[in-house]
Amino acid sequence: MRARKMIKATALAAALAAPLCCGTAWGQVPTAAAPTATRAAAPVQPVTLEEYLRLVVQNQPNLAADRLQIGLAKADSRTAAAFPNPAVHYSHKRDEKEWGIEQPLPIFGQRGMRIENARKGEIAAAANADLATAITMGDAAHAFNELLIAQQRLKVWQGAQDELNKAGRIVKGQIEAGTRSRYDGARLNLQQAQMSMQVSKAQAMLVDAMAKASTIAALPQWQARAAGSLQASAEAMRPRYDSLWDMAQQRLPSLRSAQAELDQARHRIALEQREALPTPTVGVARIRNRFDGSYNQVGVNMEIPLFDRRQGQIDRAKVEADQAELRRDAAVLAAQGELQRAMQQLALRRHAVREYEKEGLAQIAPLHQMAQDAYQLGKGTILELIDALGSITEHRLEHLELVKDMLDAEWEVRLASGDLPQTRP
Repeated sequence: MRARKMIKATALAAALAAPLCCGTAWGQVPTAAAPTATRAAAPVQPVTLEEYLRLVVQNQPNLAADRLQIGLAKADSRTAAAFPNPAVHYSHKRDEKEWGIEQPLPIFGQRGMRIENARKGEIAAAANADLATAITMGDAAHAFNELLIAQQRLKVWQGAQDELNKAGRIVKGQIEAGTRSRYDGARLNLQQAQMSMQVSKAQAMLVDAMAKASTIAALPQWQARAAGSLQASAEAMRPRYDSLWDMAQQRLPSLRSAQAELDQARHRIALEQREALPTPTVGVARIRNRFDGSYNQVGVNMEIPLFDRRQGQIDRAKVEADQAELRRDAAVLAAQGELQRAMQQLALRRHAVREYEKEGLAQIAPLHQMAQDAYQLGKGTILELIDALGSITEHRLEHLELVKDMLDAEWEVRLASGDLPQTRP
């Protein structure tokens, strides 16, 4: 064996390899980094649910960070597509000099398998980003519904306060006419004070709902306002479970993420098996000897997979594929159960709202009129009038709670079926 002194020279390696770099397989020009998405400004007018979700997706820093995982996966694809770098060597001893270049050649398809595995990683990264977006949109939708109901709840209390003030004028007129005692006025004043407290509480709840919605949209200074319908959609518009599940299997982020992870895990088995094949290295050297003259030397170097055949890595990839398959199956079962539950809850919530509107709210106007007429005619007491007005307010507030449950249930069905708005920034 001839002892050689190895000198690493990266610049020299690039210079020697330049004649061989005749395509993008050897030299790749780096692409420009994707610009950061522009943050949306706070709207002045009230926003619908779709508009609010777009704000959240565009402004949330956590979602932007999740989307950058796609860029990392693309960087892995570029790494997988790169050829191994050549190596140069130079040695000098008495009466002889030698310099040359060696190039590994993955001739058994390792590079192609690495590229394919990296591309599957891009698909998995995109699916995981969509899953994170769906989870965030779920929280945002509930915050939007709470804001919408909080706005209406304040209107109910303000309306109740107006009705109580109108009743106060009637009571005052009765007292001045001498048909009622001053007790009625004192009792009504106490009720008006309690009503002011309830209005203040409703305002505080609205401010809290606005702050929560603004925080989720990453616009902490925004005075968020919601615009939307409080009416239940028609029963005929509700699709069946089978049709929703067919759509959910194609577009549900959790299922697409689990399937992408499974596809990559299965492909990793083939990749590890291909990586077990040795990669030969071809070398060319120029030797200058004082006695023998100058001559070229060509050689091939290849590892012998005698002891390490990457069996451990292959077995690990198989186990990871089995894990990914079980997780995919679990995701499918969970998605089926969630869709079934969401649809059942929506049916119950819609029925409750319609029945309450039919049996409860329909009696509010007659009850209000009868209470006022009875008091004016001297057939009712102040307590009965206050109780009637309070009962009307309670019925309206209960109706709002039922409507909120219905709106949340409608969103849960959309979320469980993958019917999410297109909100990519």
